[in-house]
Amino acid sequence: MTQAGLPITKHMNERVKIIDMGRTQIYENDEVLGCASMFSGAPAFAFADPLPNIPVTAMTRLQLDLLLAGRSIDLTAVGEVILSDAGATLQMFRLIGEEHRDQTNRPTSIEECIISLDANRWYDAVCATGIAHNNDAVLLEWQRLRRVARCAREIARGTYGFSPEQAYMVGLLHNLGSFPKLLGWENGVSSPMEQNALGVMLAEYWNLPGYLVDAIWEQQQTRENESHWASILRQAHEMARQIEESSNR
Repeated sequence: MTQAGLPITKHMNERVKIIDMGRTQIYENDEVLGCASMFSGAPAFAFADPLPNIPVTAMTRLQLDLLLAGRSIDLTAVGEVILSDAGATLQMFRLIGEEHRDQTNRPTSIEECIISLDANRWYDAVCATGIAHNNDAVLLEWQRLRRVARCAREIARGTYGFSPEQAYMVGLLHNLGSFPKLLGWENGVSSPMEQNALGVMLAEYWNLPGYLVDAIWEQQQTRENESHWASILRQAHEMARQIEESSNR
């Protein structure tokens, strides 16, 4: 089991070149996709992905333990617990992305992911590591992303052609490129454009759903050329900010 904040021994931007693939700047390197040597010192994980695990909150692990202790499993309740935690959701998607490389045949909802996998396997992946007790930054970011996700879901309900469930996922994981820095992985990426490019790279490397890859990329578009995903995210951030300000009064 990996420890929270496990450092990567090489700066990712020392090994990853930036190339233009018709989107924005996207990172690509065959060694990153096929070689675990750059992550030397990392232990074996619940699946083959050499990158460190994404931490989940202590409450997420406790709730899952309680739900799985019964004779029958409430799939809806389990799914809601996973979706309440950005780390748990991403860990599940990483596992599904490895199990189902073909996007056309992969499970689409968290409940379908749960059904398609052995319970011990997905639990070990989701709960592989927890947020350190003194790491308030990660906990606060997970809470903020959950607020944005909920707002994105509400906005999508009034937007023709957009799935509220997909909008929730986008709200929860759109800031993927900032996770390495937040979690203490030494990647050397700091600017918003670099973080966005890193998010696209990670989303494609982990074989996340195509709509997530598109949404992460589209964030860098200007207001004049704003896509539907970028528009939903902008509105969701504004709504979440207003909710937070109201709760702090």
